[in-house]
Amino acid sequence: LSYTTLPNGDHLIDLHGLPVEVSKIAVQVALEDLLIGGGPGSKKKVVHDLGDLIIVTGVGKHSPGGVALIRPAVIEFLREQLRLQVLETRFDGPGRLRIPRSELW
Repeated sequence: LSYTTLPNGDHLIDLHGLPVEVSKIAVQVALEDLLIGGGPGSKKKVVHDLGDLIIVTGVGKHSPGGVALIRPAVIEFLREQLRLQVLETRFDGPGRLRIPRSELW
């Protein structure tokens, strides 16, 4: 699966260890799986009870110089290219982004 469904109905994708460009593709695939078919191997055609999508980017601890590379690239991709609202909340922590379910429908 391109994402994991959490017990509360939200969905999670972890980008740790992926290169920047692969991370953006992984997020796009997860979004497509959620919106079109509920994920690879799913018997659902469309997810009707869609939760938020939580994207784990990390904070850059393992990047060269400790500077985050994935996080800013994914934020820019989602906001500029896909025109989606991306939330950065204290509730989720500094290494996570959230796309609210309202943006997915």
